[in-house]
Amino acid sequence: MSEQYLFPADQYVLVGRVTKAHGLRGELKIILFPDQAEYFYDYSRVALVATDGRMTAMLDLMQIRKQGNKIILKLATIDTKNEADLTVGMGILLLKEDTLDQAGQKRHCRRFEGCTVKSIDRGEIIGTVTGLFHNGAHDILVVRSGSDEHLIPLIDEIVVACNDREILIDPPPGLLELASEA
Repeated sequence: MSEQYLFPADQYVLVGRVTKAHGLRGELKIILFPDQAEYFYDYSRVALVATDGRMTAMLDLMQIRKQGNKIILKLATIDTKNEADLTVGMGILLLKEDTLDQAGQKRHCRRFEGCTVKSIDRGEIIGTVTGLFHNGAHDILVVRSGSDEHLIPLIDEIVVACNDREILIDPPPGLLELASEA
């Protein structure tokens, strides 16, 4: 993705890019940047930005669905294929204030805090999520059990399933033993 978008980075977060129009009703096919895909469904509005810095106002998300590794969006003000074609190559922005809770933390961090983490192979409780951070490649769950702290990458290869209370993981060999050695 070589596109560079000009936008006020203190106010917005770039989360993806429009790849093409989808269908005749003005839907957009977008690709989300890897660290954003998990959380995109939590939002109800986006802005579009062109590479020259032209931006739309915040647009309401009317519908969102997954199609393969892409997302199909229906925005409130784009109703035809011709209108959707004009957005191809534009970036997808979220307002930073929408992505933060009242304490200033990223909203998706709070979704995982307090969840119990269990191992699929051992069936044992690994610990409780106490935090989440981004390491430059993906998000990392901070999981504590007593004095042990586990850092679990939040990636599809490890996280098998999750809901509001529990995260089921399939850890690679050695991942859980790292905390024991430290």
